[in-house]
Amino acid sequence: MKPKIQARLIELILSEGAMSRSEMARRLSVSASKITEATAGLIENGILYECGFRSTPGKGRRNQLLDVDISCGFALGAGLYERTLSVGLCTIKGDTLSHRIIELPENATAEYILSTGKSAAEEILNDCCISEEKLFGIGLCMTKSDFERLGISKTSFGRLPVLFEPADRIIAYSRDTGMPVDPNGMFVFGCGRVVRNLFCEK
Repeated sequence: MKPKIQARLIELILSEGAMSRSEMARRLSVSASKITEATAGLIENGILYECGFRSTPGKGRRNQLLDVDISCGFALGAGLYERTLSVGLCTIKGDTLSHRIIELPENATAEYILSTGKSAAEEILNDCCISEEKLFGIGLCMTKSDFERLGISKTSFGRLPVLFEPADRIIAYSRDTGMPVDPNGMFVFGCGRVVRNLFCEK
């Protein structure tokens, strides 16, 4: 999924739904042969699948539709806001499969928060029967000061990439609009950060 054209294809389908190869070529201004090559690789890797047909008006032919296979991988996210720790698992399409909301004790230590979060993540993966190998990464949504206080590094969770989504701008936006921050949903922003990372050029 690293080549740019494949990332653009995935992003297009996630935002607009299943579509044919000819639609992809037109939308991305890419030749049909390049689309065929890119989609073949994505199908072989279990990321895309053929999900049906759409008739072409006036042409008497049907176009094969491709969609993202949500079982290709998942995003694990965690959010921390004040004393609420949220941990959740999302599909590549952003649907939540399972989550945990944990109210932390006052003055919870970094070690306590990290171990509690890891335990919640293990429970979620077990409940959903999903192995760690199926994760694209872990996204953490919290303020920069909390992230630094917890001392999280790129190797804090083994082989999985750890991605940081700053909650500072989410909090600032809520203050500007007068809308309260939902601490229970902070993990969603972490999952979103993981999915967005799939589309970055490596």
